[in-house]
Parts: sequence; C-alpha cells; structure tokens
Amino acid sequence: MPQLNLNFTDIPIPQESLWEDLHNEQKHLIIETFARLMLKAATASPSLSPAEPTKGAAND
Repeated sequence: MPQLNLNFTDIPIPQESLWEDLHNEQKHLIIETFARLMLKAATASPSLSPAEPTKGAAND
C-alpha cells in the first residue's frame, strides 16, 4: 500500500492563541483526556499484522 504524503503546512493554525483562550478548567480537562488516551494506547495489546500468524494456528 503506498504511503500518502499530506501537506498541512499551508493551513494556518493559531496554536498559541487557541490554548491561551481556554480557561484553566478547560486546559485541565484536555490534559487529563490526553493522558487517559496515552495510557490506553500504551497498555493496549499490540495488534498482529496480516503477515504474522496467530498463536495456535496450524503451519502448513
């Protein structure tokens, strides 16, 4: 499968002003949500690639 190259450098993103416009409670909620997502991703079992056989599968 070919890899797609996406170019987003031409889209202006007001990163700093967006974060600065948030209230402390909103910032805390965003940080907490990202922390939970990262923890989920780090503790999730790795998925097998199609080339890897599953355990218990017969090798012919």
